[in-house]
Amino acid sequence: MSLEIVSLGRINMDIVMNVDKLPSANEHVFSKHSSFTFGGSAANFATQLAKLGVKTGLISCIGNDLYGQLILKNLQDTGVDTKAIMVLNNQPTGLFFLAHSPKEGDAVYAELGANKFLEKHILDEEYLARVRTLHIAGGFPNLISRAIDYATTNGMIVSADPGRAAAEVEFSKIIKKIDLLFVNQSELREYFGIEAKEKELRDFAKTFPGILIVKMGEKGSIATDGFEYVNSSIFEVSVKDTLGAGDSFAAGFVTAWTRSENIEQALNFANATASQTIMHEGAQNGQPDLQAVARVLSKHSINIHDILKTFPRRK
Repeated sequence: MSLEIVSLGRINMDIVMNVDKLPSANEHVFSKHSSFTFGGSAANFATQLAKLGVKTGLISCIGNDLYGQLILKNLQDTGVDTKAIMVLNNQPTGLFFLAHSPKEGDAVYAELGANKFLEKHILDEEYLARVRTLHIAGGFPNLISRAIDYATTNGMIVSADPGRAAAEVEFSKIIKKIDLLFVNQSELREYFGIEAKEKELRDFAKTFPGILIVKMGEKGSIATDGFEYVNSSIFEVSVKDTLGAGDSFAAGFVTAWTRSENIEQALNFANATASQTIMHEGAQNGQPDLQAVARVLSKHSINIHDILKTFPRRK
């Protein structure tokens, strides 16, 4: 199967517990509500693409355990190509645990499990040969460099969303090879030493040939190539869970931009995609299909005909 976009990065099982307060040492705290769902940034990105109708694959690692089996079935049922996922014996599938307190914020614990072998993942050149776009979710100092070199050598679009654990990535060596760079405000500050202010963003975007996309939560999002500068507000919805919203946002932007190369359209499409995700619990449970995103944008009189016509008509 010829794939349009391949996502590279982590797969997890997500455990979320809502508590009144975060526990201190040796304290036992009961959860008011908990959930156990599929997650991991690369997997979230891939499943959102598949739900939008994009032919997508996923390069990742899982353990040969119950969680891994459940994840693999879910990905396949969603329509994600799983041929490049390594299933490792004697390794657990990655786990992500989040305890959320309305008053004290979040406590996050992660078991990398099989994900720690991503740095050793051998890129299957035959698998990637017909892919137009490679999206890298997460910061992998060695793999990200190898993947970007392969992609640029073969004329692929490179999309990168390094996330909050990319302090060891040498961005100075790869930034000029990235076409779409996704960051939030804290990542922008930590990795590049700049604030989300128009002049700073324009100046930074001019240092590489791609587009800088800044995710700003309730403040919406910004995208600039150094010349064009677009600010898009969020679509107001009832928020249930923001886990995975950034991944759905990135999937929406990449889907739209690779079809129209229109920054404003892509940014609106991304915000609409994320808005539907956060209305449901779990990173993947509320991910919308193409028709749902189109309805949101139509409601706000935003035209995406150029994007919709690139998809096969529904019978």
